[in-house]
Amino acid sequence: MNKVLLIVLLVLVFSLELSAKTLQSFSLPVYKQEKSFTYKAGKKTLINFWASWCTSCIQEIPILEELKRKNPNVTFIAINAGDSQKKIKKFLKKTGFSYTVLMDKSKKVSKEMGILSLPQTIVVDENGNIFFHENIPPESL
Repeated sequence: MNKVLLIVLLVLVFSLELSAKTLQSFSLPVYKQEKSFTYKAGKKTLINFWASWCTSCIQEIPILEELKRKNPNVTFIAINAGDSQKKIKKFLKKTGFSYTVLMDKSKKVSKEMGILSLPQTIVVDENGNIFFHENIPPESL
């Protein structure tokens, strides 16, 4: 088999595998609230993973806020990976998010979703299918 054809087939198979991934339901505590947020398919959702020490996380906040402003029908979630409430409070006071902040103190959910570096943004459709997963926010939704 031609090497180029083999490479094209491998890329196609890999792309199909990625596009077929779905986000499983998960629950995490909501920052400064006595409740948890449970993700379930049903609405387009943008999930941004961040930490207080991450300078790229700070730099992308205006981009994420603009996306949120332009897409009022999309649920925006910020998952903090590993920080204490004290660090989250200081970070939010300095930068501010206008969307729900969840705490993944043990990084269990982050690890289950394959988050190995920060920041990471995942966007899922109404059926829970992941159609975007990058270390930068999407240009549009």
